[in-house]
Amino acid sequence: MMQDLVVEPGRIITVLRRRVEELTYENAVLSAAVDQQREEINALRGANGAGDRPG
Repeated sequence: MMQDLVVEPGRIITVLRRRVEELTYENAVLSAAVDQQREEINALRGANGAGDRPG
């Protein structure tokens, strides 16, 4: 038979807080990476399109 798993609420909270911190960090890193990629794309578009516009 399977025994019930008993976990202290304080330990659950500690684990959840740690995971939230990890996810917050991962989100910040991914957000920064997206911003950098967006800047690079915009820079490439600007460099490629600068000579194409009538002036």
